[in-house]
Amino acid sequence: MSIQAVIFDWAGTTIDYGSQAPIFAFQQAFKTAGIDLTVAEIRRDMGLDKAQHIRKIMALPDVQTTWQQLYHRLPTATDRDQIYHDFKQRLLTELPNFAQLKPGMAAVITYLTDNQLPYGTTSGYDADMLKIVLPVAAEQGYQPRVNVTSEQTNGVGRPAAAMLAHACDLLGITDRQAVLKVGDSINDILEAKNAGCLSVGMVDGSNLMGLTEAEFAALTPVEQANARQMVSDQYHGVQADFILTSMAELPALITTLNREGEKL
Repeated sequence: MSIQAVIFDWAGTTIDYGSQAPIFAFQQAFKTAGIDLTVAEIRRDMGLDKAQHIRKIMALPDVQTTWQQLYHRLPTATDRDQIYHDFKQRLLTELPNFAQLKPGMAAVITYLTDNQLPYGTTSGYDADMLKIVLPVAAEQGYQPRVNVTSEQTNGVGRPAAAMLAHACDLLGITDRQAVLKVGDSINDILEAKNAGCLSVGMVDGSNLMGLTEAEFAALTPVEQANARQMVSDQYHGVQADFILTSMAELPALITTLNREGEKL
């Protein structure tokens, strides 16, 4: 078996080191409604469709308690829609500022292109968000062949298999075990497993680590090693097939898997 395609996540995986743009937008949208969210409260469900993510946040006991104190009732669907609208407008504004390719991606793009390996994406972004991200990424040489959002799967996002399965179908890949899904959150790994694809967890610059590039660089070597181990432990906890420190390691992984496939 040889790898036939690679499907990436966006923020925290290929762009936006540390997945910072969504955090800012979530915090500001909820703050407008009187809710102060911690970064941990936001990051625990990163990787979900953004509307579903907001529903999960609004179901948190502390958020519901604060909402009742402020408005003397539980949040409604209308409240969720309003926060999503606010979140989306803030994210659309911020996305261009966080769309720089992560370290190692340029080499990965060259490798995939040279080896004629198709690649695509699944995302918690919606179509409007992708309209902003795609041209910025294209200017840097990153042009996925397919880009699947939950709008294309009747609202079914990660960790379900629907988006990843649809991406495979669009690429004409029938052997899911020949597809690598590369992501930076637990939901990315679960998506891959549910779709029958091979899962790759990215450590540096991931949502799970949650640090900017400057913050990570400021750590001591021991602190960096501990941060990486913390992320790796979480990937091991959901049985990720492969765990890579950085994107720069992906070409070697694909080469190794292809060589092993040739021996079978």
